[in-house]
Amino acid sequence: MNLEADLVAHLADSLQSHLGSAPDVAVVLGSGWAERADSLLTGVERLPLTGLEHWPLPRVEGHSPELRLGTLGDQRVLLCGGRVHSYEGWEACELARGVRAIVKWGTPSILLLNAAGSLREERPPGSLMPFSDHINLGLPNPLASDQSEDGGAHFMDIVDLYEPTWRDALLVSRPELTPGVYAGLSGPSYETPAEVFRLQQMGADAVGMSTIPEALAAKSAGARVMALSMMTNYAAGIGGSRPSHAEVLETAAEHGSTAAEVLAATIQAAPR
Repeated sequence: MNLEADLVAHLADSLQSHLGSAPDVAVVLGSGWAERADSLLTGVERLPLTGLEHWPLPRVEGHSPELRLGTLGDQRVLLCGGRVHSYEGWEACELARGVRAIVKWGTPSILLLNAAGSLREERPPGSLMPFSDHINLGLPNPLASDQSEDGGAHFMDIVDLYEPTWRDALLVSRPELTPGVYAGLSGPSYETPAEVFRLQQMGADAVGMSTIPEALAAKSAGARVMALSMMTNYAAGIGGSRPSHAEVLETAAEHGSTAAEVLAATIQAAPR
């Protein structure tokens, strides 16, 4: 094994040691999701990421560096705070290391959450979007040979990267949701109005700076993947919007109750 595979295996062993058997679903929390997500679980065990050697730690407000394991209905659920981003200087393998370790631990389903800028007036701040697909416009790929676990390039079919049966089950319980296409950019600056216009022409419905590397790594590792965006602002130039990180966190807090309901429905819709 190369070094990255060793680090992933070490983390998986540490998760087993600290928390026992793997959960049914692991949820990677995006900006502003942590507080509402935590309230869904009962019997919560907490593990600070500082207690896990080789787990990259965030430097951005809104990403609590902690794992929380609890129960929702009949499912064991892991909430993963502490997402890191490429604009902080992390490589693709580091962005994906936690997710890879969680899948290696034995978790079959990975749900990725984020805060995103809406590219469509019909998707106002506070609305929620299950992923139907993505457009990667600069986020690093963890399947490249210098970023994979085994040092080889991984050529993977990602037509159904975001599990259709999971998404369809969610839409049965939450028919008001409209799936859409997420565009991933490296950040940290927000998009220009001209870039927003181009993204709209390309067919994207939301834009953000995360999620895609984790989705690719989780799928490659053998997990089922689902992703969900909360629209926390209109992208630049739509309705005079001038995005800020403070706006992202404020909107996430304001619409947290509905987001928690949809999150619970999404977890419960995970394939068994």
